[in-house]
Amino acid sequence: MRALLNEALAVPGVVAAAVVSGDGELLGAAQHEPPGLSEAGSLLAAALAASGVLAESLGGGLGQAVLEYRSGPLVLAVAPHAEGAPSGDVRVLALRLRTLADLGRARFELPRLLSGVAAA
Repeated sequence: MRALLNEALAVPGVVAAAVVSGDGELLGAAQHEPPGLSEAGSLLAAALAASGVLAESLGGGLGQAVLEYRSGPLVLAVAPHAEGAPSGDVRVLALRLRTLADLGRARFELPRLLSGVAAA
């Protein structure tokens, strides 16, 4: 997991990264600068659950959510389901970005990073 988080931090503009299970368990976190995401596992799961309910009401499942805060945007992305993993096993990659201008590069790198989350 550490190698995956270091890959996420190597993406330009990413200042913190975390992998959280669907029930809020923090599976790993790393940061370049505070605030990090290591204390936010259950809060990230709650934000994901709320975004998922909204996605279902709009007629589709949640793949990715971007939340914009004064300290920078937060990207929540659901990892693809790993082969052989229990059906309820959900993993979410959370990336805190320096600015909204960094969103394009982070979204470009997401498929590669999410494959790593699913395999971890």
